[in-house]
Formats: sequence, C-alpha cells, structure tokens
Amino acid sequence: MDEAEEQGVRRVYGEIAGIYEAFFPSLHRYEGRVERFLAEAVAPGRRVLDVGCGPGQLTRGLDPAVAVVGVDLSPEMIDRARSGRPSGEYRVHSYREPLPEELGRFDVALAVGCLDFCDDLGRTLRHVSGALEPGGRLLFTVLERRPGLEGHEEARRRVQTADTEVTLYFWSFEETARALLDAGLLPRGYAHAPGWVQLTEQRTMHFGWWDVERCPAGR
Repeated sequence: MDEAEEQGVRRVYGEIAGIYEAFFPSLHRYEGRVERFLAEAVAPGRRVLDVGCGPGQLTRGLDPAVAVVGVDLSPEMIDRARSGRPSGEYRVHSYREPLPEELGRFDVALAVGCLDFCDDLGRTLRHVSGALEPGGRLLFTVLERRPGLEGHEEARRRVQTADTEVTLYFWSFEETARALLDAGLLPRGYAHAPGWVQLTEQRTMHFGWWDVERCPAGR
C-alpha cells in the first residue's frame, strides 16, 4: 500500500484499539492454529517477532523467558500491547519498510491477519525473512483468491469503514508460493481455512495459512 492507504489503515485500527480485544473472540476463526504453532516452535530463550501485533493478544501469554518484539501500524495498538506484556518491546512500523537492524534476528515470527493490506506481498515477506535466523519459522496468513468462493474472486476489494475506505488484497496460492520462495522461505505446511468474520456482510473470510522457514545459510 502507498503512504495514503497506510494512513487510512492506521486510522481505522487506532479508532478500534479500545474495543478490539472485546470483539476479537467473536470475529476470529483461527481454530487454535496460532497456539499450536507457537507451542511447537517457541521455547524459553527464543526471540519472537509479532508482525501486525495489534494489542499483542497472540503472543502475550508466552513464557516470560521468551523475548517478544511486536510491530504494528497503529500507535494505539502498540500502547495496548505494551501494557499487556511490559517485558516486550513494541514499536510503530510500516510494512513497506525493512525491520530495523537494531531489533536483531528472530527464531520465530508471526504475521497473522495483518498482510491483507499489503499490495506487494513479496516485498513484505522479504522484510520478514530478512529478520529471521536461518532456519527460523514463520506463520503467516493471506486472504486467498479462489474462483467460485464468494467474496474471494477478485485480486482486491475496497471496504468502507465508518469514515475511511481501505483496500483488501487477495493472493492466489501460486502467487503466494512464488513470493515466499523469492523471499528465501521454504514451505513446511499449508492450509486453506477460515480466518475472520466480515461483520458488514456476515461472511467468513478464508485465509491461506502458511507455515514456512527461512532457508538455511548457503542454500
């Protein structure tokens, strides 16, 4: 997304930051996928990057010996993430930019329910891949474009919120696979499964759920 679109997304999530967690249980359809991934991939002493962390609810409960760094477009969401896990490090960051080098490298990363606003999936995946240690794990989701699946047929959709119109981007399986390989990421697992409920249309939106790892050095 360009800077103007990014400002729109930032404004939308800033406005809902105070109620986001209250509505999250009724909106998401993650079916325990994030919890299972974290239980398998994260151990004490590991460093975890939470991209599009929102209020930090997905990583807040990790062991205190796990170092959590969260980034998000919304300052209001970042404030809530900090209050929920004071030991974590949180900062406002644009998906269009590489992760700051001073944050270091990570063993595990999440980018769940946040890449829907990225118009250049390959660029964003390269940024996240560049922040992972060789062999590091990433769980990410994209809204998946699928002919015949209502609401998922087009490459993009404009969505009107209270006072802002934002764009959602839908990627085919093949496009996503090419993007992750170009980013130096190898697939470990994939599922096409529910993601969240779009309230205005009462429609369950579906994600491509990708469990990938950064290629080991030299490959």
